[in-house]
Amino acid sequence: MKERSHILKIQPDPDGLDFAGLREEGFRLSQEISGDVWSDYNLHDPGVTILEQLCYGLTDLAYRSGFDAKDYLASPDGKIDYSRLALCRPDEIFSCSPVTVNDYRKLILNGVPNVDNVWIRVSAGNSVEPGGLHHIHVQLSDRVEDQENPGVKKAYSDMVGKILAANRNLCEDLACVMIARRIPYHLRGSMEIEGGRAPASILAEVCFECANYLGRRVAVHSHRELYEGGKSLEELFTGPYTEHGYIADEDLHPWAGHFSIPELLGKVIRIEGVRKIEYLFFVDGDGNELEIIDLDGEEEMQAVACFMLPDTEESPVGLFKGGKRYPVSMQEVAAEYERLDYKIRSQRYRKSRFDWVGSGLPEAQYRNPGEYYSIQNHFPDVYGLNHHGVPESAPQRRKAQAAQLKAYLMLFEQIMANFLQGVEEIPLLFSREEEIGKTVFHQHIGNDALPGAEELYLADDAEMGRIVAGFDDYGDRRNRVLDYLLSLYGEKFSQNSMQHLFEDVSGEKIRNKIAFLGQIAETGRDRFAAFNYRKPDSENGMGLQRKLQILLGLPAGESHVRIVEHILLRPSDGPALPVDFYGYRISVIFPSREGRMDDAGFRKLAEETVYLNCPAHVHPEIFWLDPEQFGQFDLHFGRWREEKRKANNADDAARHLVHFLLELGRKKDA
Repeated sequence: MKERSHILKIQPDPDGLDFAGLREEGFRLSQEISGDVWSDYNLHDPGVTILEQLCYGLTDLAYRSGFDAKDYLASPDGKIDYSRLALCRPDEIFSCSPVTVNDYRKLILNGVPNVDNVWIRVSAGNSVEPGGLHHIHVQLSDRVEDQENPGVKKAYSDMVGKILAANRNLCEDLACVMIARRIPYHLRGSMEIEGGRAPASILAEVCFECANYLGRRVAVHSHRELYEGGKSLEELFTGPYTEHGYIADEDLHPWAGHFSIPELLGKVIRIEGVRKIEYLFFVDGDGNELEIIDLDGEEEMQAVACFMLPDTEESPVGLFKGGKRYPVSMQEVAAEYERLDYKIRSQRYRKSRFDWVGSGLPEAQYRNPGEYYSIQNHFPDVYGLNHHGVPESAPQRRKAQAAQLKAYLMLFEQIMANFLQGVEEIPLLFSREEEIGKTVFHQHIGNDALPGAEELYLADDAEMGRIVAGFDDYGDRRNRVLDYLLSLYGEKFSQNSMQHLFEDVSGEKIRNKIAFLGQIAETGRDRFAAFNYRKPDSENGMGLQRKLQILLGLPAGESHVRIVEHILLRPSDGPALPVDFYGYRISVIFPSREGRMDDAGFRKLAEETVYLNCPAHVHPEIFWLDPEQFGQFDLHFGRWREEKRKANNADDAARHLVHFLLELGRKKDA
C-alpha cells in the first residue's frame, strides 16, 4: 500500500459539534431570534466573544462524549465493577444448562472418571414410552476392572444417574444406564521400520493409534490454550460448564460398529519410523485374524470394540529393518503405551482455572468526566471574569457589571456542569443498586473551577438537588435504564403490563428488575432446568419457577408456584395412562387467594407469563387452587417428593398425585 505524502485536511464534524459548525449555528440562531440588526459580527463584539467561548466549551463536552463505553464505567483506579453494573464474565454468562444430547454427553464425560465415551438415545414418544426419557450407554476405560461385575455396573450407573438428575431439563428423565460390553482385539502383522527411533517406541505408538481408532476416546483441551490459539470466549464457554477442559462437538464421536484394516493402515503409515507395512490384521479373543470388525450383529451402542495389548513376551507384530527382525519386548511396549495413554488421560482430570479470563476483559481508562473548568477562565482579562478578576481600584459599578456577566454566564455553565456530572454518574445510573434515588444529577461549580462562583449561588447543594429533582421523572427513567440492561441478555420484564392493574408499581418494578439482574446469569443458564429430585432442598422446576416468581413480582424465598412434571409420575412397571399424559407436560399450580392472585387481570398476566417462558415443546396446564385445594395438593406433592428423593418405589404416592391432577382437570373442563 502506497504511503500518503500529505496530511489529510480536517473535515467538519458530521454532527456539527466542531467549533466552526457550532459557531455558524450560533450566528444563525442569534439572527433568527434578534431580527434584522443585532451585530456586525466582528470579534470586538462581546456577544461574539461570549458565543465563541460557549462554542469552545461545547466542543469540550462533545470530546468527553466520545470515549469508549468502558471508560465511562471505570472508577478512579481504572477498574470496572462488573457485578455492580450487572455485567457478567464470559465464563458466567455464556455457559448454560444442557440443552442438546451432546451437552449431556459432555457433562458425563467431564464428571464421571474412567469413561471413554458415552451415547444417549432420547425417546421421541410412542405407544409404550413417553417422550423425554434418556437411554444412556457408557463405554468404560480399560482401566476399570471386572466391568461385567453387577456392583461395578451399579456404581457407574449411579454416578451417571446423579449427573442427569442434577442437570436435567423440564420433562426429561433417565430411562436406564447401560454399560457397553467391551470386545477386545489386538494386532498381528509385519512392517518395515526406518530411522533411529527405538522399535518399542514405534510399536507402542502403532498400538496406541489402533486403540484410538477402535475406542475413539473423546479429546479434552485446555480452555486457555484454545483461547490463546484464537478461539473466542463465546465459542469456548457455549454449552454446559466443563471444569476439566473444553470438549468440542466434533470430537463427540458417534457409536461405531464397523472398522477396517485399510482405514487403520492410513493412520499407521504416518507414524514416524514406519516405512512399509507388509500385512496387518485385527485378532479377536479366539485368535482369528480379521481385516474387518463388524459389530452390526450386536445391538447398537451396547457393545464396543477396544484394543488390548496381547499377553505375550514377544510382539505379535514383527518389526524389520534391512531384512533383519528386531526383537521387541512387550514389557517395553507396554511401558511406552502407558506413557502415551497417561498423557491423554491426565488432560481429562486436570481441573481448569479461569482466572485468566479476567485478562480478556476490557481495560478502561478513568477520564474524570465530571471535572468542570469554567469557560470564563478563557475570556480576555478586560472582562474581569477569570482568576485575575476586576482590579481593586476599579469603580464599584465595574465590579457589579463583571459580577452580573459572571452570573449570566453561570446559567449556561450550570447546564454544562450538570451534563458532565451526569456522565460521571453513569456507573451509578446503570448499576443495580436499589436506592440511587435520582437519575438527573447536578454539581456546584466551585471556586477552583471559577473564582468567585460559590458566592453567586443563592441555594445550597441540597436545595439545588430539590430543584433538579423536579425535572427528574425517576420512575420512568430508572425503569428504562433497567430495561436496557435486561435487553443486553435478551430479557424483558412482564411487569410493564401491570400498569393498568396497580396504581403505584414503579418502585416495585424497579426492585424486581434489580432482583432479576442480580440473578441474570443463573436465570439464563437454568431457564429450562428442572429440580434435582435426589436432593431434599432442591426447588421444583427451579429455572422456570425462579423466573416466574421474579417476573410476576412474587416475594423471594416464598414458593408461591408449584410445578409438577408428569414424566416423573410414570409408574415403574409402565404407563398406567395414555403416554401423552406423561410426555412433555407439566402442571403449574398457583394459590388463587393470596395477594394479587385474587385479581382476574393478574391471573391472566400470570398465565401469559407461563406460556411465554415455558419451553416451546412443553405443554403447561395451569390451575388456580383455593386454600383447601392447595393444602390437599401440597400433602400429595410433599409425600411424592419425599418418596422420590429416597429412590424408593414412589408409585403409590405418584398414583395419588396423578388422580388429584386428573380431578382438577375434570373440574376445570366442567
